[in-house]
Amino acid sequence: MKTPMAGWARRRKVGTTLAGLGVILVLVGVGVLLPPVLGVLHRGSNDHKLLKSWLGPNGALTQVIPAQSENPAGSSSPATAPACGSGSPSSEFALLGFPSLPGIEGVAGNGNWSMLTQRSVVHYADSPGPGQAGNMLIAVHREPNFEPLGTLKVGDPIVVTNRSCRQFTYTITQIWVESPAQVTQLQALSGGSYLTVITCTPLWIDTSRIVIRAVLTRS
Repeated sequence: MKTPMAGWARRRKVGTTLAGLGVILVLVGVGVLLPPVLGVLHRGSNDHKLLKSWLGPNGALTQVIPAQSENPAGSSSPATAPACGSGSPSSEFALLGFPSLPGIEGVAGNGNWSMLTQRSVVHYADSPGPGQAGNMLIAVHREPNFEPLGTLKVGDPIVVTNRSCRQFTYTITQIWVESPAQVTQLQALSGGSYLTVITCTPLWIDTSRIVIRAVLTRS
């Protein structure tokens, strides 16, 4: 005959086992979620620092910069052209801005997709630069600073500023969603100057890619 004490001990053992399993599941969950969250925070911090340094301490990140400087009155020497990007060309390659999304802009590094572990915006080094003929490729992490990219529409502008402070305006002509296995967005294009921005969707899940294709309309 089972005594009340034996039943209580058995229930206590089951409770202890379940509590232990719960702790293990929590630790596993933390181990799975913590690295991506820390990575997002790290990228966001780097993005902010790069934006602050793009034009130096007195620079205005969103101002429209004249295409060239005129000589000061009475001066016989050419005026000094403005310089954008205080770091190296690989670290501060270009400024990517979205005028229809105020405040959404970032400094692109120049390299391969491995740079995306450290920052949110990367220009693929083997593709053309701002204003050049062909298909310029830029990858963007939406988290944490570019989440509104999913609201862009055909006809919206994208402005790319190079290290000489020259601005190139591209107008979006196509937006589509595809699986990561597709590589059509990486193809070379001829007959004009194009910009392809690749980002992820849905937010924080990133199982698909949003591809934003734009054509150069003003420089």
